[in-house]
Amino acid sequence: MNPEELARRQRLRRRNILMGLLVAWTVILLGRLYMLQVVMGDELSEYAAGQRLRKVYVPAPRGQILDRRGQVLATNLPAYSAYLVYTREGLDPEARRLLSRILDIPVEAIEEAEAELRVRPVPEIPVRLKAELTPAEITALAENRDRLPGVVVEPQPLRYYPGSTLAAHVLGYVREGNRPWELKGESGIEATYNGPVQLPDGRTVRGLTGVDGQRLVEVDARGRPLSDESRHLLLGGDADRYAVPPKPGSTLVLTLDARVQKAAEEALARRIQELRELKTRPCPCPARNGAAVAIDVRTGAILAMTSYPTFDPNDFARQAFMEPSDPRYDAVNRKVYQYVHWNERYRGKRVEGPTRNLAIADALPPGSTFKPITGLAAMLRGVLPASAYCGGEFYFAGRAWQDWGVHGHVDFDKAIGRSCNVYFYQTGLNAGIDAIADVATQFGLGQLTGLRDLAGEVQGSLATPAVKAELVARADPNSTESERRWYAGDTLNASIGQGFHAFTPLQMAVYTAALANGGTRYRPYLVQEIRDPQTGRVLWEAKPDPLNTVDVPTAFLEKVREAMVTVTQDNGGWYGTAYGVFRDAPYVAAGKTGTAQGGTRDPEYENHGWFIAFAPAGPGEQPEIAVAVVVRAGGGGSLAAGPVARAMLDAYFAGRYGLPANPETAAEEAHEDAARSAAVVPSD
Repeated sequence: MNPEELARRQRLRRRNILMGLLVAWTVILLGRLYMLQVVMGDELSEYAAGQRLRKVYVPAPRGQILDRRGQVLATNLPAYSAYLVYTREGLDPEARRLLSRILDIPVEAIEEAEAELRVRPVPEIPVRLKAELTPAEITALAENRDRLPGVVVEPQPLRYYPGSTLAAHVLGYVREGNRPWELKGESGIEATYNGPVQLPDGRTVRGLTGVDGQRLVEVDARGRPLSDESRHLLLGGDADRYAVPPKPGSTLVLTLDARVQKAAEEALARRIQELRELKTRPCPCPARNGAAVAIDVRTGAILAMTSYPTFDPNDFARQAFMEPSDPRYDAVNRKVYQYVHWNERYRGKRVEGPTRNLAIADALPPGSTFKPITGLAAMLRGVLPASAYCGGEFYFAGRAWQDWGVHGHVDFDKAIGRSCNVYFYQTGLNAGIDAIADVATQFGLGQLTGLRDLAGEVQGSLATPAVKAELVARADPNSTESERRWYAGDTLNASIGQGFHAFTPLQMAVYTAALANGGTRYRPYLVQEIRDPQTGRVLWEAKPDPLNTVDVPTAFLEKVREAMVTVTQDNGGWYGTAYGVFRDAPYVAAGKTGTAQGGTRDPEYENHGWFIAFAPAGPGEQPEIAVAVVVRAGGGGSLAAGPVARAMLDAYFAGRYGLPANPETAAEEAHEDAARSAAVVPSD
């Protein structure tokens, strides 16, 4: 090969190598472009968008709670909060001082928020600086927007209870959840229905807590969101693609009647104050606590439930959103602390705290309100005394058992109407404790009522030999067999509702309702419906749930009902123990007074006053409502609890029987009448 041919071939080889390299580079470049543009295009696009977008959670409104007539008991108020979000730039000292002046919070609180933001695992969750901003604060933040990087204002619904203390023990209260805008129910309906609800039929529906939404907002280099117009201009359809609307919590419709509920609360609080100031015997009374329940006897639906003292759930809701640096925080926190760490005493003895629902969480001896049970037990055994002489004492086993008065010759009606202990001492001995306990069990006394809507119900106790042995041993592990043994004297005490009996007001209301409706014991309930918050469609509706029918002949129940009517009436020669309370009532009520002795050795008068009733109870009428009221250390049943029950019944019947159409007016007038004349007839 000559030199020229060799040189030509070398040039050709170099050109081919160069062309190969160019082709290979081109293929690699095109492949990379394909990967970037086609395979990873969407991912990289989102990544790029993420550099200028920020996810914002949209709090879901908590579900509303309504009464049976649609009155709002719990809802949400629109409000705005100031938050700090993460930005690379952060706040400089001058910005912190400016922000401190606008929000009236310390600079140290802002620095703590910045530090918290830096260590948060989820950077898009902001740190709240201050809730419930005033219009002036919102305006000032907007005017200084350029000087406050990372400071944003977002809407945040606040839990609100329009009735303040109305139905507080039923509704419960909320506390702060895991996120700065989140609430969780801590007690009452707010707690029971906080999350998803498992229905008795197996389905699950959303509870009061909704599902938060989210949206993407365009932010500038300092983390400040741009306007909505800019967001749509830059994001186009993506703005809506990434937006997830919040889903509000479900709406709950309660069985409560706000009119009767309000009457119960006001009458109970008012009566307790009156008892403390009364100058006639046995008062002035300590009257430290009280509770009341009203039930629809036809269904078991709870119409009213209250406990004294009470609290304002708005204070808990406000505390949940307030930061400790907020100048309003101390006052709100002080109220909540007092509610939770209640330490009030009256005349040297503890008053149960306002957050405790005594209607389900406090069991007390029922006193003479138990006597219908003793009478039914004796009827079933065929040993009901035709009559007895009440001379003020009953002699048994060498001891005189006291009556609260002298009633002369009494039959069953008068023994109920005048609440004669002597008659029921003999009746209880005739029936025996086993028969008494059997009837009481059928009426649900000394056991959980089956209420599903509230937590914290206590069982109480029904006096039996086994219960006595257990309670005595629990109180004194060193007690002797003799001390734990059941004696005939225990039967005497149990026959008149003393001794080892202890029932809650809700149990007493259920028992009274069963007496009224002919013997059906219904499960009490508070939630009537769960509704879709947006369409109003009923997702679930409660139905009456009969737990049992008492095994007692109708004639016996009717005999008891007729005897209980005498309690509120002028019976031609003698008055029932609650005649003074109901003498002006335009309808007929059946009732029973009860005074449960809290300890005769106590220097103070500690008798608890009970009253149970149902109405209407006139000839041919079908009862609709049953009530149970108790006032701790209130002195006596008719005196302490009677006026409260009368106010509740008149509020329920407002507009009927010639009563004022306004339930508030009807209840107020009833309370005045009942309180003025409650003591005109001697009673227990």
